[in-house]
Amino acid sequence: MDFPVMDISDSPAGLAAATHAACRDIGFFGVVGHGVTDDVVEGAWQAASEFFDLPMDQKLSWQIPGSFYGYSPFATEALARSRGGESAPDLKESYNLGPIHLPDSGVVWPDAPLGFRQTWTAYYLAMEGLANRLLGIFAAALDLPAHEFTQHFGRHTSALRALNYPAFDRPVAPGQVRAGAHSDYGSLTILLPGPGRGGLEVLTRNGDWMAVPPVDGGFVVNIGDLMQRWTNDRWMSTVHRVVNPPAEVAATERRQSIAFFQNPDIDALIEVLPSGGDRHYEPVVFGDWLRHKAEAVGG
Repeated sequence: MDFPVMDISDSPAGLAAATHAACRDIGFFGVVGHGVTDDVVEGAWQAASEFFDLPMDQKLSWQIPGSFYGYSPFATEALARSRGGESAPDLKESYNLGPIHLPDSGVVWPDAPLGFRQTWTAYYLAMEGLANRLLGIFAAALDLPAHEFTQHFGRHTSALRALNYPAFDRPVAPGQVRAGAHSDYGSLTILLPGPGRGGLEVLTRNGDWMAVPPVDGGFVVNIGDLMQRWTNDRWMSTVHRVVNPPAEVAATERRQSIAFFQNPDIDALIEVLPSGGDRHYEPVVFGDWLRHKAEAVGG
C-alpha cells in the first residue's frame, strides 16, 4: 500500500474523495500545502529539544501529579495498555500542554528554555487552524454541512505533546518499544515526526506493519477513536507504534516528535452520524471518553 499524501491547498470539495479513501482504508495520510510557516515549526522544535536537554530535577519540577498535562518522565507510560492487557513502559519522555485558551485548563508553562511559551503558543495556534481546516475537509468527504464537526470545537480541549525517545545502551524488556501499539483517542492527530530510524509504523488492514515515510515539508495526520465512533466505523482509527532503532545505532540515535491532539469541547455530546446502517455506538460525552482512555495508560 502506498502512503497517501495530499496537498490541502486545494478546495475541500476537490479533496473529498481522496480524504474519504485515506480515512476509510488506513486512517493515516500526509499533508502538504498546509500554510504553516517554517519559522513556527522550527521554533517549537528547537524549544522542545532544549527542554528535554534540561537536567532531570528541573524537568521533574513541571510534573503535575494526577493531571494529563506537564512533564511525564521516561518509562512511566505504557500506551499499549489503553487497548487492554499488560505492557512494559514505553521508552520515552514527554511534555504535555492542555488548551491554552481556556482559563481553567491548568496550563503550566515551563520557565526554561528561554522563549518556550512564545514558540509553543505560535505552534499551538497554527495547529488549531490546520485542524479546523481538516475538519472542513472531513465534512466535505462525508457530504455533510461544512460546520458539522467544527460546531463541537468552540471551546476545544486540544493538547500539544512533545515526545523524546532517548538513545539507550541497556537491554530492554521483551516487546518493549519506544511507544507501544495503540490508537489515538480524540478526533484527529497532527504529527511532526523527526528524522532517524526507529520510527512510526501503522498496522494495515491485512495485519502487516507499514513504516510511515517522511513527508517533506509536511505533517502526518491520523484520525482517532472518537472520529471512528463519530463516523459509525466508516473511517478507521488505526493502531500504530514507534519502534526501536536497529541495535547498532540504539546507543546513539535519539528521536523526537511533536503531536497535536485535536479534541472537542469537554462537554460535547458525540452522536454517530447517519451511515445507512445500524448505529454501532451510543452517544458519549467527550470528557468522560477521554478520562477513561487516558487513565488506562498510566501506572
